[in-house]
Amino acid sequence: MTTLAIIGGGIAGRSLIYALAKGKKTFTKIILFDSDDFAQTCAFRSTAIVAARGVSAGHSDLGDLLMSAFASFTQHFDEDRPPGIFPITQYTGAISKLDQFQKRYPDGEVVQSTPHFLLKTPTYLAYEDAYMVDPEIYLGWLKDESVGVDWKTEFVTEVQKTDNGFLIKTQLGQAYEVQEVVFAGGNYNRYWKTVASSGVQKSRPVQGSYFEFQNCHLGDESFSLTLEGDNLIYHAHTQKVLIGSTTEATHLLVGVEKALNEIYYRLEERLELGLPPLNSGEIKIGLREKAAKRSPYLERNEQGWWFGGLYKSGYSLGIHLGRELACKLSSSVR
Repeated sequence: MTTLAIIGGGIAGRSLIYALAKGKKTFTKIILFDSDDFAQTCAFRSTAIVAARGVSAGHSDLGDLLMSAFASFTQHFDEDRPPGIFPITQYTGAISKLDQFQKRYPDGEVVQSTPHFLLKTPTYLAYEDAYMVDPEIYLGWLKDESVGVDWKTEFVTEVQKTDNGFLIKTQLGQAYEVQEVVFAGGNYNRYWKTVASSGVQKSRPVQGSYFEFQNCHLGDESFSLTLEGDNLIYHAHTQKVLIGSTTEATHLLVGVEKALNEIYYRLEERLELGLPPLNSGEIKIGLREKAAKRSPYLERNEQGWWFGGLYKSGYSLGIHLGRELACKLSSSVR
């Protein structure tokens, strides 16, 4: 009997179990450990836009990886038609430092109106095909599609190496013997690190926060706008607006209301769009794992496999690297 344990039920863990479910069955049993009470899942607290954002291949290893991941996500959408993913237009605009911005987005144009909103002054805007993800729907689908996984709502407190594999202990006093283990807990991977893992060692927690507004009607189509780094995302299917987001290098889940207020006011000054009242917004916060140079890691040492550092491209990198790791795991048990 060959048992695989996956620690973490966020986008990395769910992408991996989905990739394993789509491939040939190689493990007799798969156990996934996830406890949102002890380690909050960042993927549920994300603005969740998948876009190339002006990145092109042939300039850097990270750029090539991000483009490959975007292509993998597009293929995933075209072939699997997962619920909770919506094709949208991603608008990205700049007012200052136009020379730098135009180099990254050479196909943009100066406009004052779009099919989705009006701008108060002419602004250089670029347009990209992108995807908006509804985390609740999509992450639920990934779990439901990965049949045969034993899902444990327990927090792993310790992982011990044994002669036959690993012994996993949880906060409930339970112990599980497994032959292979994958640490896919995002920012919480550092908690289980007892052997040097270069990816985890060089990563750091980054807080991302945004406003969520309910009962908003900005049209019949979803869209995403990034203007001078400020984001506005409209979910037409739920009439929800997200505004933000902030990025703070901290391990704390503490709201940054002042910074979010400033983003709201800047967007209000620049857009001819009926934004919801500021006091009706709820702050959402997630702790992301930012690895060195924003590069994700997928590596193995004597403690098991380590999969993380997905940062701002978690949904596309999850699918792309999840497939890669599923192939490596399958090869290791043959």
